[in-house]
Amino acid sequence: MSLSKTFCPAPFMQLEVSKDGLYGPCCFTSSVWTQKNTSIKEKWNSDEINSLRKNLLDGKKDKTCSRCWIEEKANKQSLRMRMLNFKGSSNTEEKLFKKLVENKTYKAYPKVLQLTPGNECNLACPSCMPALSSKWNSLVNQKDYGPFQKTTKNWNLTKEQYQDIVDNSDKLQKIELFGGEPFLNKQNEINLLNKLIEKGTAKNIKLYFNTNGTIFNEKLLDKLTKNFKFLEIRLSIDGTESQFEYLRYGANFGQVVENAQKFNKLDNSDFECICTVSIFNVMYLDKYDDFFKKMNWSVFYNIAHYPSHLQIFNIPEQVKKSISLSKKFNDVIEYINNKQCDPVDWQRFVKYTKILDRNRGLAFKNTFPELYNQVKRHGYE
Repeated sequence: MSLSKTFCPAPFMQLEVSKDGLYGPCCFTSSVWTQKNTSIKEKWNSDEINSLRKNLLDGKKDKTCSRCWIEEKANKQSLRMRMLNFKGSSNTEEKLFKKLVENKTYKAYPKVLQLTPGNECNLACPSCMPALSSKWNSLVNQKDYGPFQKTTKNWNLTKEQYQDIVDNSDKLQKIELFGGEPFLNKQNEINLLNKLIEKGTAKNIKLYFNTNGTIFNEKLLDKLTKNFKFLEIRLSIDGTESQFEYLRYGANFGQVVENAQKFNKLDNSDFECICTVSIFNVMYLDKYDDFFKKMNWSVFYNIAHYPSHLQIFNIPEQVKKSISLSKKFNDVIEYINNKQCDPVDWQRFVKYTKILDRNRGLAFKNTFPELYNQVKRHGYE
């Protein structure tokens, strides 16, 4: 057999699981389906994911995967493309994927489990929401954020849901922990990580943490690096100095840099920064890239897909022409011009920044002066 041009390994290898039966095939298409009161194995063999698999094998661009199709249209290396070429030649990877599909061994259980285990978080980033941040919940209870942020019930996976993972951990190769902030969530350690170590399956499992970098728990990390097969740290840094603190509200840039240096020195581990590109920071990417080079940190530039009023193609058309970046970011420029600005979304961005500044005592104008000077005539004056 030959793999179709739309083939993606994700729904054949991994599953994303969240609250209330929500699940999806990857972190880019998280929580797109719902099956309440079902096990991970039942979700893994659901009609929804089987339909996606069939479409991808048949060469169809399933709408579930729209984020990757949009990025690929703009010549941005999508998550699908990165998975197809992960740590090896495309020829080697293709043989492995063909074998996986032909033997149908994937049906037993996902090899990779991506967990969104709760919304406990100590930051309230403009790109986030209360469903994924308990800090946002507390702030919305104190002040009005208009139509942009509404309170929700704080939540976490149950002991039974964690136990389902532990019971099937002999089938897993990797567990990825998202948030909230996974290092703040004590239930991850108590009900999952410790139990995997006790069961003896931890030594065969790679661990991935998507962290905001505000917490460096030396005791926990020492335990993880010694007991798990490997540890991957992906730390979110969307800017430097005051721009970072605006976009990662509640974090201190100096402290996060200090923690990042510690993460980078951990044994049996791999460290990389993730810079999420939005309207706020797109003009400053070369400046940030210089910083990452100075620190000698690997970095991946992730384009914000949500909320729509932060998407970079919603910058006013006149302003797009003034954005100049080095050749390294040609794909970002293409993405910006891949779609016309939605004036409604742009006005939502303007309104959102004004609400953020009013409620937080910040100043978008002073924090992002080059951007502000370009956009001030489009709703700020």
